Amino acid sequence: MTFLSGKFLFFVIAAVVFYFLVPLKHRWIVLLVSSMIFYASSGIQMVPFLLVTTAVVYGAARWIDSVYEKRLAYIKEQGPDRAEKKRLQQLDKKKCRRILTGALVIVIGILVYCKAGSRLLSALSHVFEEGRLDWVKIIVPLGVSYYTFSAVGYLADIYWKREKAERNFFKLLLFLSYFPHILQGPIARHKHLAGQLVEGHPFDVKRISYGLQLALWGYFKKLVMADRLVIFTNEVFGNFAEYKGVVFIVATLLSGLQLYCDFSGCMDIARGISQIFGVELEKNFDHPFFARSAAEFWRRWHITLGAWFKDYVYMPLVVSPKLGRLSRNVSKKLGNRVGKAVAVVIPLGCVWILTGLWHGTGYNYIAWGIYWGTLIILSTVFAPEIEKLTKLFRINTEADSWKVIQMVRTYCLFSFGRLLTVPGSLHATADIIKRTISWHDLWSFFDGSLYGYGLDAKDFALLFVTVLILWAVSMLQERGSVRDRIAGYNLVVRWGIYYAAIFAIVIFGIYGPGYDSSAFLYMGF
Repeated sequence: MTFLSGKFLFFVIAAVVFYFLVPLKHRWIVLLVSSMIFYASSGIQMVPFLLVTTAVVYGAARWIDSVYEKRLAYIKEQGPDRAEKKRLQQLDKKKCRRILTGALVIVIGILVYCKAGSRLLSALSHVFEEGRLDWVKIIVPLGVSYYTFSAVGYLADIYWKREKAERNFFKLLLFLSYFPHILQGPIARHKHLAGQLVEGHPFDVKRISYGLQLALWGYFKKLVMADRLVIFTNEVFGNFAEYKGVVFIVATLLSGLQLYCDFSGCMDIARGISQIFGVELEKNFDHPFFARSAAEFWRRWHITLGAWFKDYVYMPLVVSPKLGRLSRNVSKKLGNRVGKAVAVVIPLGCVWILTGLWHGTGYNYIAWGIYWGTLIILSTVFAPEIEKLTKLFRINTEADSWKVIQMVRTYCLFSFGRLLTVPGSLHATADIIKRTISWHDLWSFFDGSLYGYGLDAKDFALLFVTVLILWAVSMLQERGSVRDRIAGYNLVVRWGIYYAAIFAIVIFGIYGPGYDSSAFLYMGF
C-alpha cells in the first residue's frame, strides 16, 4: 500500500475518521495503529526489523538517561567537591558512550545488512556452488534508511543531553513508524515531531483544507509530471546501447526535473496528509532550482538529510580535538591556508561519501558523493580566487542575468550528477558520455526525432505547460503562502482551481500498463 494506491485513499479516510472520533488524549493511539497497519501492509516480515530497532533505541536511551539521573541524584545527596564531580562526569560519559556505541552498532548494522546484503550475497554466490545460497533472502524493510537516521539522531541527542528519553515504548514506536513520513521522509527529529504526535489535535476545517491542497499539488507533480518524464528517461537510459547523440543530453536534463517532481511530490503528499491530523512535518524542499551554487542547492534539496549530516557528522568532526591538532600541525608545516583547508576537506569529504552510501552501496553512488563533495569543497577552499576572477571579468553579481546563469549552471551540475547514478553503473555512465560526445545530431531538436522515445509532441507540449505552472507556483511560494492566497479568492475562483487541479491529475496523469506510478524513486534509499 503506497500513496498512489486506491487502498491508501480508503485507509487515510478511515484513519482520519477514527482519529477525530477518539478523545484527544487517545488520538496518538489511532496514529500508532494506523502506522503499524500501513507498515505491515507492505510485508509482515518487515515489522520485526522495525520493532528490534525501536526496542534497542528505547532501552539504550532509557539506560543512558538513568546513568545521568543517578549521578545528579548522588551529587545532590552527597555534595562532592569539584574534582569529584568532574571524575564522576567522566566515568558516566565513558559508560554512556559504551551504551551508545553498542546500540549504534546494532541499529546501523541492521541498516548496513539491509542495504548491502544483496550485494554481498551476489558476491558470495560466485564463491559457493551454484544454488547453494538460494535459500538466503535479504529483506529490505520499508523506510529503513529514514527511521534508522531518526533513531540514531534521537540516541545522539539523549547522549548529548539535548533531550530526555521517552518512557513510553509505544510513543517512541509511533515516532519512528509514523506512516506519512516512513516512505521517503522527511527524516524526523524527536524534538520536533514526537510532541505533535501524542498531544492530539482538534478538528480544523482550514487546516484540513490546506493539507488536501498540498497533497493535491504533490499528486500533480508526481502523476502528471514525474511519471510522464520517466517514460522518456527510462527508454533512453534503459536502452542506451541503441542510441547516440543529444538525446542523452535531453534525457539527463529531464532526469533532474523528474527526480525533483517525484521526490518533492511525495513530500507534499506526506506533509499534506500529516497536516490533516494536525502534525507538521519538517520542510524537505525549498525550491532548489533557484539555487545559485552547489552548496545552496543542498541547503534547499532534501533539507532534513543535509541537516542530519550537519548535526551528527559534520559538526562533531569540526569540533573534534584530533582534527584541530591535525589542522594546527599542517598549518605549521604548510601554512595557515592549507591547515584551514584540511579542517574543511576532511569533514565535508566524510559527509559526502556517507551521503553517497546512504543513497546506494554501488561504486556509482560513492562516485556521486565524491562528485558533489568535490564541487562544494572546491567552491569553499577557492572562494578567494573565485571572487578575484569575478572582479577580473567585471561580473555584476547582483544582475538578474547573472543570477539566472548561476541557476542554470547549478541545474546542469545537478543533472550531470544524475548521470552518475541513473544508468546503474559507472561503466554505463562512461559509455553514455562517449556516445553523447561522439555523435553530433543537433537537428534532433527540430526534426521530430525526439518524439520517438515514448513521448509524442502532445506530451512534450503538456510538459512545457506544466513546467511553466511549476515555475509560476514556485515563484509565488518564494513570496509567501499560495494556500493563503487561494483562501483569499472568492468561492467560484477557489473551487475552479480545485477542480482544474483534480481534472488535470485524472485526465493527464500516467496510469497506463507498464508504469509503476506508486514507485517513488526515493523509496529505494
